[in-house]
Amino acid sequence: MNVVKTYWFHFVRSIFFAMGLIWLPLESFEGLSNQEALLPYWVFLILSVGVGIVAFLIDGFFWTGYLKSEITIKSNSFDTGVCVRFGDLFEQDGWKAIAANDFFDYIVDDDLVSSRSLHGQAISRFWDKNPEGWHDQIARSLENDDFKKEQRDKGNKKRYDLGTTAVARNLNQQFLFVALGKTNIDNNEAGATSESVICAVRCMLAKARSVCANEPLNIPLMGSGLARVGIKNALLVDLILIAIFEETKKAKITDKISIILPRDKRLEINLGSVKRDWS
Repeated sequence: MNVVKTYWFHFVRSIFFAMGLIWLPLESFEGLSNQEALLPYWVFLILSVGVGIVAFLIDGFFWTGYLKSEITIKSNSFDTGVCVRFGDLFEQDGWKAIAANDFFDYIVDDDLVSSRSLHGQAISRFWDKNPEGWHDQIARSLENDDFKKEQRDKGNKKRYDLGTTAVARNLNQQFLFVALGKTNIDNNEAGATSESVICAVRCMLAKARSVCANEPLNIPLMGSGLARVGIKNALLVDLILIAIFEETKKAKITDKISIILPRDKRLEINLGSVKRDWS
């Protein structure tokens, strides 16, 4: 019933479609034969609901595709098949890419790092008692990367270029943290653009090529929510796919790449449409 509640418009449309599908031949039969169709109204309603449910499922899974929860995009131009599905990023096997700000801050206080962001959730979940341990790993990973010193009241002082990617591991979890948003040092808000999404994903993939060792790589819906890119989530999926497409043309990244979408975005992202656009 949760599916019907979520997709009630499509469900009601399917019921009315079924009613018309049944009513039209009955009306034609009565008009052409001058005989009355002996079909009780309650039978008509039951048939309409039954046919409507079938139409709803066929439309949702095979035609329009709004019920799909997972697709795989394969192309002669892709060296690796790309899976796009709804799920929890932290439940996936393999490497997990996570967007961070360009300072790689580690204090989860809803000022420097939001507890609602994947950046904040990863630190709170896997470095809860030792966020400094996360910071130390990031610092070691970035020791050869260029940075610019900034004056801030709190937080890290080193600002890195967008796309800079660091490796962190803990509790059998492996992460690639990539600088996606440029931080306003006056209010600590980080913002991104469509160009920075493509840049960040491509730079992260370049790093993944050297560290993943053919293990699965999971990429979240970068640019949604607090990144403030300001475009529809369905378009963000396309941007991430474009970045994967462009970077994969250079060389293989890993055996399996997945884009993991939040489950609460199902109404906004039609995987059937994504599949058609990239087939």
